[in-house]
Amino acid sequence: MTFITTPLMRSFVGFDNLFDEFERMSSFTDNNYPAYNIIKTGDEDYKIEIAVAGFNENEISIEVKKGLMTVEASKAKLSNEYLHRGIAERSFTKQFRLADNMEVKNADLRDGLLTINLYREIPEAEKPKQIKINTPGLIKKAASALSSKKVA
Repeated sequence: MTFITTPLMRSFVGFDNLFDEFERMSSFTDNNYPAYNIIKTGDEDYKIEIAVAGFNENEISIEVKKGLMTVEASKAKLSNEYLHRGIAERSFTKQFRLADNMEVKNADLRDGLLTINLYREIPEAEKPKQIKINTPGLIKKAASALSSKKVA
């Protein structure tokens, strides 16, 4: 059990998982292979591009489980004899933590670039809504104005 001692952190209630995630992230080291981009293409649209030169669609898998998207690629052993090997075809696993309500729309592999399109679907219950403020004095005045019009 972790005790939070800073005043700012004590004001957050029910965010235990978030703080646990920060703890995991502090010890996480990410390798640079393969190169990737994360692009925001709209208010709720995102795109992840991963350089996967040398891999085909049968050698790449994408899985989403509990908000964690895992992209894995592995190349079968080739019997070719290379004189020079400059294209890195080593196996890799890349993981991306997805926000709540984030959905993977599709994935495309074109010209050695894997593009994963994401969309955040915000449920109606989570969208901001305006709350009307009632004033008791105004309600009584409006009710009496309506009743006086009915009498006339």
